[in-house]
Amino acid sequence: MSGPIVTIASLKGGSGKTTLACCLAVHWHIKGFKPLLIDADPQRSVVRLGERERRLGGIDILEKPDKDVWKISRQATADHGITIVDTPGFDSDITVAALAVADLVLIPVKASPLDVDRMMDTVKTLMGGVKGWAPTFRLVLTQTTRGSVISRHVRGELEEGGFPLLSSDMPNRVAYAEAGLYGATPSLTAPDGPAAQDIAAIAGETEALLETKKALTA
Repeated sequence: MSGPIVTIASLKGGSGKTTLACCLAVHWHIKGFKPLLIDADPQRSVVRLGERERRLGGIDILEKPDKDVWKISRQATADHGITIVDTPGFDSDITVAALAVADLVLIPVKASPLDVDRMMDTVKTLMGGVKGWAPTFRLVLTQTTRGSVISRHVRGELEEGGFPLLSSDMPNRVAYAEAGLYGATPSLTAPDGPAAQDIAAIAGETEALLETKKALTA
């Protein structure tokens, strides 16, 4: 049975897109899901992390920064339990191709007004990329500060605007950068720590959405 494809997309650099993609892929690798992480970003951030000491836990990584990423993603589903695609932080044919093949799109959004504005452009690309295609997507708040006014305000503003969000967010923690020094994620360096728990919560919501979509289309 073919595994699902999760595309991580944002037209705003610094949103935490690559961090989220790597963390989810490593989490699912530890759970035995046999993930494939596709680096479709010409900046090669995933590939570079995979070349460091911890090699992202030994997950399968494929570099494909071109518009044929949709084709290789579909082919990969036969051999992997789940495929995660990290896209460029700008509008391109690569991004559109990765969005079009996704079973679920996660859009990381920093808790700031400027990042919310740029997120709107990502959603427009989602909705207008492929004629007749209705994407399933969720926003993921990243680099948040728990209990802060700005985090509460941004979440409330997005919910009021009708944008679907995950309940779990990705708080600003130094554990991500520290793990990245060694080509790792918090799930590898501190599996019982708060950052790893944050990722597990995001992964759990993602898995539930994929199961729901699978049931609806069966």
